[in-house]
Amino acid sequence: MKSNIPASDLSDFGLLPPKIRAEVNFWIDLIESIEGSKPILPAIQQAAEKYRVSQPTIHRKRRDYRIYGWRGLVNRSKYPSNPPPASSNTFLHFLHALWIANNKNYTNTHLQLIAIWKGGAPIPGYDELPPKSPFNEFPVGWTMDNLRYHIISYQENHPDPLARR
Repeated sequence: MKSNIPASDLSDFGLLPPKIRAEVNFWIDLIESIEGSKPILPAIQQAAEKYRVSQPTIHRKRRDYRIYGWRGLVNRSKYPSNPPPASSNTFLHFLHALWIANNKNYTNTHLQLIAIWKGGAPIPGYDELPPKSPFNEFPVGWTMDNLRYHIISYQENHPDPLARR
């Protein structure tokens, strides 16, 4: 499959998880095949039926691709546009270990991480303690949902070799 990503963006595109890259490539290929069809509306209807997506979704993806390029096709519910600053491998490894130590309980992991931070202890992956967010009582990006997302992503990218398959 040929890449439709500009050469200047290949490094950014390569940072996306493989499933997200495949989804973006799918949409680019679909949009380009639709754009090559005349008239366009029957092509959209056929694509919607074939791939089981709504016609408004295809229209929205076409618009997003036209305005933002391939970045507009990234599904932000699966890959947030502003991942928390806590994305270094060192921090992610620490967070995952903390989660394991808390019996895989996301709430307790979040509470313990905040307690460590409030206690002023060094946090692996950070040169300095991150500042408090103006919106809540912990650093920007440290919501429980964001930390859960990072733990799950870490697990996908670093599978446990001892885990049963």
